Amino acid sequence: MKIVNDFLMNPKPLLLLLGLAIPGSLLSAATLPAWAAKNPAGNPVRIAVAAPAGSEYAHLSWPKVIRSPQGTLILGYSAGIGHNIGGSGLAVSRSTNEGRNFSAPKLLIRFPADDPRYRDCGNLALGQADDGSLLLLAMAYNRDEGNHIFGWRSTDDGITWTRTDTSALGPNKTGSVFGNMITMAGGGLAVFGHYRNGSQPHTQGVWIAETNDSGRSWSAARRITEVHAVEPAVVRSGGRLVGFFRGDSQNARGRQYVGVSDDDGTTWRTEISVLDAEHPDRARLAAPFAVENPNRPGELLVLTTERAVPGNTPGRIWLWRGDAKKLDWKRERVLLEFPRIEGDPHTDLGYPWLLHMGGNRWQMYYYHGNPRGACHIWVTDVAL
Repeated sequence: MKIVNDFLMNPKPLLLLLGLAIPGSLLSAATLPAWAAKNPAGNPVRIAVAAPAGSEYAHLSWPKVIRSPQGTLILGYSAGIGHNIGGSGLAVSRSTNEGRNFSAPKLLIRFPADDPRYRDCGNLALGQADDGSLLLLAMAYNRDEGNHIFGWRSTDDGITWTRTDTSALGPNKTGSVFGNMITMAGGGLAVFGHYRNGSQPHTQGVWIAETNDSGRSWSAARRITEVHAVEPAVVRSGGRLVGFFRGDSQNARGRQYVGVSDDDGTTWRTEISVLDAEHPDRARLAAPFAVENPNRPGELLVLTTERAVPGNTPGRIWLWRGDAKKLDWKRERVLLEFPRIEGDPHTDLGYPWLLHMGGNRWQMYYYHGNPRGACHIWVTDVAL
C-alpha cells in the first residue's frame, strides 16, 4: 500500500495506513510538519481528519461542522484526488468526544463513479431540521457544462444518510451551495448558494432555497442579488439576515460583499464592504465565515482567509467583529498563520469554520495540504 506522499513526517503511519483519523493528542508541535499552520495564541493545531493513505480520495477540503442534538460533532467535507481536478465526492465523519478524534471519511457519493454526468463534488451546506434530523447538500459539476445539487438526510445522529429530493435545484438550475442553513421566521429552513456558468436562466448571483418538510425536499432557487459573488455565508441576528459574499468579478475579486434582508429573505440590499485583505496588492480573500456571538447577541464574528498572490502562501485567517445593525466591521487579529516555504507544495488552505464549545471557547476547523494530493482537515482552539 502506498503511503500518502506528503505525510512522511507523521510519526503515526500505522493509523494512516488503516485510513483512520488521528487523535489530536497524538500530535505535538514537535512532530507537526514544518508547513503546518501556526496559531499565534500558542494553542496547537492538530489533524481532525487525516487524508487516508492508500485511497485516491485523499484530498479533504471545505469542512462544515455542527453539533447534533445528541452532542455528536458532525463534519462534512469534500474528498477527492485533488483540488477540482476530477474525481471527488462528499464525505462525513463523526466525533463523540468533543472533537478529540473523528471517524475515518465515509463517502456518500463519488464522481464520476456514481454519476458520470459530473467530474467533481464542489462545496456543501450542513444544517439541522426542526425535527432534529441532520441535512447535507452538495454541489456536483462538470466544469461549466453541467451542475446539480444533491441532498441527504440523517435521522440516526449521522450514522446513515438517505437521499432527498433536490429536483427543483437541478440539473443546471443553480450551481453551487454553501455554508449553513438558516431557520426562517415562518418555519422551515433556508440554504444559500451561487449560480454558475451552465445554469439557466441565471449564470451569476446568489440564490436562496427553502424546505418546509425537514429537508426531505427543497424549493426552487430564487436569486437574491445579481452581484458577481460566490460562497454566501449567511447568519440570522434577530429579525435581520446578514450575508457575506465573496466577490468574483474582476474589479471585486476576493473582496467581500455584504447583503442584508429585514423581511426574512424576501428582499435584499447588497453592497461592497470594507472586508478585504490587509494588503490587497499582495493577497486576496477566499470564502468567508460568519456567526452571531452567543455571548453578545447582535455581534457578528466574521472570519476572512487571506491567500497570497501568487502562490497562496503565506496565508492568514483574520477575525473581524461588527454589529448586525450598524454593519461596522473591525479587523481584530490573526487567528492562524500559514507559512511560506519555498518549493513546498502544501499551499491549498482555508475555509475556516467555527464551532462554539461554551463560554469564549471555540474550535476552528480548516483544511490545509497539497492541491494535487493529500490534504487534511485540521482544527485548533481559539478564544473569542
